[in-house]
Amino acid sequence: MPITEEDSFFIENIVNINKRIYVILFWALIVPVSFVALTYVGVWYVPTLYAVMVFLYTLVMASICCILNKTGKKTLQHVTMYLGLIAISGFVFLLGFKGVIVLTISWAFAPFISCLYYNRRLTRITTIINFILTVFAYWLKSATVTLVLSGVKTPMRWFVENVPGVIIEFIFVFLVTDFLSRRTYETFRRLMSINADKDGAYKRLNEKTLEQFNTNKELQEKNEYIEKLNKELNSRNESLSENQHKIVEFVVKSFGSFDIFGVTHNYHVGKYVQEICKKLANSGYYEEELTEEKIECYMLAALLHDAGKIRIPQRIVNKVGKYTEEEYEIMKTHPMEGRKILEGMPLIDDGSFNIIAKEMALYHHERWDGSGYPYGVAGNTIPLCARILAAADVLDALISPRLYKEPKSIDEAIKVFEEEKGKSFEPCIADAVIGLKNEIVSIDLDFKTMEGAKFDDELARWKKFYPELEVLGKAGK
Repeated sequence: MPITEEDSFFIENIVNINKRIYVILFWALIVPVSFVALTYVGVWYVPTLYAVMVFLYTLVMASICCILNKTGKKTLQHVTMYLGLIAISGFVFLLGFKGVIVLTISWAFAPFISCLYYNRRLTRITTIINFILTVFAYWLKSATVTLVLSGVKTPMRWFVENVPGVIIEFIFVFLVTDFLSRRTYETFRRLMSINADKDGAYKRLNEKTLEQFNTNKELQEKNEYIEKLNKELNSRNESLSENQHKIVEFVVKSFGSFDIFGVTHNYHVGKYVQEICKKLANSGYYEEELTEEKIECYMLAALLHDAGKIRIPQRIVNKVGKYTEEEYEIMKTHPMEGRKILEGMPLIDDGSFNIIAKEMALYHHERWDGSGYPYGVAGNTIPLCARILAAADVLDALISPRLYKEPKSIDEAIKVFEEEKGKSFEPCIADAVIGLKNEIVSIDLDFKTMEGAKFDDELARWKKFYPELEVLGKAGK
């Protein structure tokens, strides 16, 4: 007859409990050893022969149970089960019949251990055997009890007076162990039934899955084909995004046709935006916002921040000297004009680049304290990208030549940021610029070295059409 999963569970449980029983018996060897030790030091008197008998009995029974259990043969596990319970019952009997020590609850040890086998019949038999052994032990013990009280008691009288208590105790033990073994057995049967139902459900599900295997294989092939198409599409999107960025740079270079300082200024600002962003992130500001990808996006979008100047008359954009009040008011419209122009720009990077470019164009002349234009907004109302760009824009304007002024030194520019901290600029952004002083010196030198000759050629071309530019010299002088 084949062994079911349920039978397998109970057999495995028997093996495990058998192992625990012989381990308990080996630990019980401490008891007779302690008898001898305590007798030797005079704390207690236990006959040595009696202690040796208990030791040898326990050692032999523990060893037999251990050997039978380790054979691994399932047919011997039931034998080991009964033998182990008998061994424990016998151990308790040997301790109790001599009268050397007084045992009470120890008589119930074997019945309670038997509950772990989930076998109600076994538990009942074990309880009854232990009851018989207990009564027999009391009978033997009655002959050794000292009978000196108010009068002379016979061993029989002592036995008759004590056995009723034993009977009452074992009635309770029987009821409790019988209840435990029955309830645990029913509980595990119910759990096994539930698991069997689940296994049946899983089996049916697996059969259904197997039926759908061919369909799933076909779907898998389609998914692989779709994945291949997605990879090709992603590759094309990356190429398209790269081309879009190149177009942005081409447009920026075209600014040189209407603004003599426009191209170099835009690239300078983009570089300073990148450095300020890195400084902020390294200092613990806006770390989640200023990722490497976002910083690259900010730097590229910064190239378009002055796109609105295309709609400002060239006589104003390239005027030598300061603006009149009327000219300045016209120039102040370039942020709104820039936003309008960028509204028509094709989407780049799913449109996220377009949003940042329009925010930079519209808000880069706003100030932290609300004194800027075109709307006079303040604080965090100004987008972060525009707050950073505003600092980069002012920095380059201060240290670069313009048609209306000579460039300031970098020390003078840093002093402006120290004075305008919390006014024109967010404090942490002003601190970032101040902390970048050494880097700014190096970057500015590189710009002047690379752009000097190129600026001279560009200036010569402009002078043909604007004689008033004859007063200008080389960039950076």
